Amino acid sequence: MTAAEGAGANLASLRTRQRALLAIVGVVMIATAASATWFWIARERDPAVLTVATGPRGSDAYNLMREVADVVARHSETVRLDVRAARDASQNIAELNRRDVDVAVIRADTPVVADVRVIARLYPDLFQIIVRGEAPAFEVTDLAGVSVSIPQFGTDAFRSFWVLGDHYDLPIDRFKWTAEPFAKGAARLLGGEVDALFTVRSLRDADLVGLFEEAQLKRIALRYVPVPQAEAIALKRPFLTAAEIPQGAFTGATPVPSRDTATAAVERILVTRDDVDAEAVRELTRILFEHRLDLTIRFPLASAISAPDVAAGLSVPLHEGAERFYDRDAPGFLQENAEPLALLVTVLTLTISGLLALRSRFVSNQKNRADTYNHQLLAIRRQAEAAGDAGDLRRLKRELNAVLETVVVALDTDEVTEEGFQSFSLLWDAVRETINDRMAELAAPQGQTTWH
Repeated sequence: MTAAEGAGANLASLRTRQRALLAIVGVVMIATAASATWFWIARERDPAVLTVATGPRGSDAYNLMREVADVVARHSETVRLDVRAARDASQNIAELNRRDVDVAVIRADTPVVADVRVIARLYPDLFQIIVRGEAPAFEVTDLAGVSVSIPQFGTDAFRSFWVLGDHYDLPIDRFKWTAEPFAKGAARLLGGEVDALFTVRSLRDADLVGLFEEAQLKRIALRYVPVPQAEAIALKRPFLTAAEIPQGAFTGATPVPSRDTATAAVERILVTRDDVDAEAVRELTRILFEHRLDLTIRFPLASAISAPDVAAGLSVPLHEGAERFYDRDAPGFLQENAEPLALLVTVLTLTISGLLALRSRFVSNQKNRADTYNHQLLAIRRQAEAAGDAGDLRRLKRELNAVLETVVVALDTDEVTEEGFQSFSLLWDAVRETINDRMAELAAPQGQTTWH
């Protein structure tokens, strides 16, 4: 094998092996990724189970989320809900923080930690002051002169009563109040043992509706005391809002309340942690809104479910999974950035065209360099054929080897293509043979022909 052939073959072989190795690695990586993706998508996965802390058994929060769990089981293949009863929102948020549960129903004024995220607004709980018809209480300040049943110690509703007490300057130590469960307070109100009852719950709460139904059966007159300064209370308690209990919300013939009654309200919201799976939360949010009619038929209070008002600002940030569902109809990235992307495509097209032109020019330059070296070889060959002295032939052979060295370096620096080098090596070998033949002819005796 000639020197040119050996150098060219070594370089070509090295590059061929490198390319083959890269191609094999690329194919293996692509095949592995494709296989892993296919197995991940195709495999059957058990539904994700989200544990939900609600409220006491029979409460609105508990009943609503039980219905949500049933609807989720019917309409989702990827999520299930495990609904648990709890005392109140404070306990729920504590269990959420301890990671004992994944989702919780809380009040909007419940203190939360940084990693809690909101999913949806569920329904409002209204401040309600219910008194016996004969009780001398017509305003909030009149409660100081009557006996009042309020929610039990430590609950959110207990603290809500003293929000009113703080605003209306009720003398905590100079009127008769008893902290006790709602069921006990309602029985004592109907029995005449207390004059008034304070509670914070929805107007469709089963226990509340039962209280008015029993009062109607026993012909006990009940009425509402309005809370007319809700906007003022909200100045210090921004999570409270003004609301209204509509006339006849509980009975229509003799309407209770007898007129639209102003009061305050606090939202019940559904929250989770920011580390709960985004796809599971998105699926739960989808069921809440896409199947709300089904939920409303089962539990009328579900009609109040709504998306958090992001424009008004959120006390609790929105969870990523819920945000994905709410943004499903928002313009996509391509739609929002159509003009900049069009400009980018134009610039990229021009850039690629320029790069292709440069590459074409570079390849052309490579070919021109190879042609130049070939012309040098042809010039050496012509000189060798005309040479009449062995010294001239040795000089031409040195020039031939110098051209080879130059071309090998040019190949290594990509100034000459492999194809150009292959063409050069063939011509170089032919010129070398020509010089060898000519040297043999000059060395042979006169009149003798040398055969090769």
